[in-house]
Amino acid sequence: MANRKTYDVTARKDGRWWFVQVPELDTVGQARSATEIEEVAREVIGLWLDAKPDSFDVALDVEIPGEARVSWERAKVLEAAARKESAEAAAYARRAVASLRAEGLTYKDAGIVLGLSPQRVQQLSKAENADALQKSA
Repeated sequence: MANRKTYDVTARKDGRWWFVQVPELDTVGQARSATEIEEVAREVIGLWLDAKPDSFDVALDVEIPGEARVSWERAKVLEAAARKESAEAAAYARRAVASLRAEGLTYKDAGIVLGLSPQRVQQLSKAENADALQKSA
């Protein structure tokens, strides 16, 4: 199967319409809603190239308007930071369990000390052991 050509398409809200641009072909189209953007892009490209709309791929880049873009970008930054902090917190929890288990505490006793169920302590212990095996490999 031959590689299909991919056309970059940008779309941005302009009043009531979405302005759909295909820079490589220096052509544009308009969509009434965001759900129509890809369809309009394929139609415009197909007409320009005299090709079937399903004979190529499109890579859409939809511009998020105004304040929504600022809020969305901030949300993504905070989400990434939260994932990083969550992973770090989990690593510390595994280390705490490993430390208590190394001191001879049972899963039940470690759970009481940490405010966790014995099952959760066992899960953290297994995860710590898996991490240790990966690091030694």
